[in-house]
Amino acid sequence: MDSNIFESPAFHSHEITIHSYEIDFKSRLNIFSLFNYFQEIAWEHAGILHFGLEDLSKRNLFWVLSRVRVEIDRLPLWNEKIKLVTYPRGIDGLFALRDYEIYDSNDNRIISASSSWLILNAQNRRPVRLTDLDLPFLINERKALAINASKIDAVVGSPINTDSLTVKPSDFDVNYHVNNSRYIEWAYNTFSFEHHNNKELKIVEVNFLAEGKENNYLNIELFKLSEKENIVVIKRIEDKKELCRVYFEWK
Repeated sequence: MDSNIFESPAFHSHEITIHSYEIDFKSRLNIFSLFNYFQEIAWEHAGILHFGLEDLSKRNLFWVLSRVRVEIDRLPLWNEKIKLVTYPRGIDGLFALRDYEIYDSNDNRIISASSSWLILNAQNRRPVRLTDLDLPFLINERKALAINASKIDAVVGSPINTDSLTVKPSDFDVNYHVNNSRYIEWAYNTFSFEHHNNKELKIVEVNFLAEGKENNYLNIELFKLSEKENIVVIKRIEDKKELCRVYFEWK
């Protein structure tokens, strides 16, 4: 990897050491901590580029993550040093695109991801057309993945496992909705210990469909598509509204 291609401000990077509280029982970075990495660096870079949290809040707007696709060669291990790089890729309809790449200490790319973000009006919580905002969006020709994060089709049939929980204050972020990494954690936990012990993640794709609110009572349903594919659906019990769909593909 030629690090000169990741020049600021078009690109932004973090040097990260994997901590003990970010790993699973096999000493690998857990997937919800990975999503926290993505969220943190995205917010930081957006601020540097003058379309971040503070910039949008002055206009009564805020960012929400809508879709993510993550392709994993391997997950880094406890105490391993990695480099996380992010960059915006312009606009696709209502979506602002942002990609991520993670490299190990030998400059091997081990994780690649693409995300799609919406800007919502803080009062009515509806999407705003990005081309109407006159924000300084950058367009990079580089792509982390061959495809953007896509729509996950509704699943049919009966779940093979279910869980339920109530949304608590600790689940919320600064925009007063459930933090995206919480959904990933809930989805991850619908699989058994044995499953995680025997399988390794290859792809995780997520669609965030609606906001989870305080005291919502949720169902988390695990569906099997094939021996290597699963979908988890998280829905509100009261109105059966789907909040999130998560696709898992295993090696």
